Amino acid sequence: MKRGIYHFEHNRTFRLSLYLLLFLSVIGGGTAGYRWIEGWPLNECLYMTVITISTVGFGEVHPLSYNGRLFTILLIFFGVTAAALSLTSLFEYFILRGLNNLLGRNKMDKQIEKLNRHIIICGYGRTGDYIARDLQKMHKPFVVIEDDPERIKLMEAEGVLHIVGDPSDDDQLEAAGVARAEALVASLPKDSDNLFLTINARSLNRDLHIIARVQDADNSRKLIKAGADHVVSPFSTGAARIVQLLTRPSAVDTIELVTQHENLELEVCEILVDEKSDLVHKTLAESRVRQTLGCMVFAIKHLNGETVFDPDPQLRIEPGDVLLAIKKPRPAEA
Repeated sequence: MKRGIYHFEHNRTFRLSLYLLLFLSVIGGGTAGYRWIEGWPLNECLYMTVITISTVGFGEVHPLSYNGRLFTILLIFFGVTAAALSLTSLFEYFILRGLNNLLGRNKMDKQIEKLNRHIIICGYGRTGDYIARDLQKMHKPFVVIEDDPERIKLMEAEGVLHIVGDPSDDDQLEAAGVARAEALVASLPKDSDNLFLTINARSLNRDLHIIARVQDADNSRKLIKAGADHVVSPFSTGAARIVQLLTRPSAVDTIELVTQHENLELEVCEILVDEKSDLVHKTLAESRVRQTLGCMVFAIKHLNGETVFDPDPQLRIEPGDVLLAIKKPRPAEA
């Protein structure tokens, strides 16, 4: 649908250009016609063409010949038609476009106001773009904050919810619903900007899960101290993945197959155990997670941050634990 809107905008621009070219062609043709038929100077031919097309009712520059009058009739018909098409297209392009943008912005603002437990992406560069695409595939609500005009055009074409402004500014973060958000991704180009953004975001929401991208791995500690929960370095992560592919290629392929392959009938899920859950204080065997939820638990992350892989069936589940499991997705309802 958004692609259709983009093509509609493109077609509207094309029509405006075409009609303006037609209008200028009529003026040029009228000037050349009077010059050829009546032999007047070019400035008088242009003047006669303009007053004829505009139908202002001024008198003729010179008496017209019979052929000149026939030409004037044709010029009025084509000129008025071309002028009407051009003016209509101009009105549609500037007035209606501005109105549509205003209404579209208001509609988007209302959608953003309704977001809850969503993700805020600060920066729509290459990293932010990939994150947004994956979140769209997962149907996870998110909003982007960006101030680059070219990237804003891309988001408008893709139908991405966004806030226009400085991602590190308090007002923009509040407009994006930082107080209601579940997580924030700081993916600005400079580490210093991500550091300032992290400090602001943490001050606005103490419970916000913040993931910051860092260019220089040495700055990771600073971002953690500033309030980031996780810091990701594309260079170190990429290098670690290359090493894993060199040393454990089969294991890496299997993990990627489970976590990233869209057509595979398996998905990784997280089950948060709160105090009211029926799983509290039960052993993994007693919980019967596999039978009731169709999940195979491969790890448990405790509230203190410790993660137990391949947990013992007699391990007791406590409040705040997160069960990491693999399950088959439910078939889509007809």
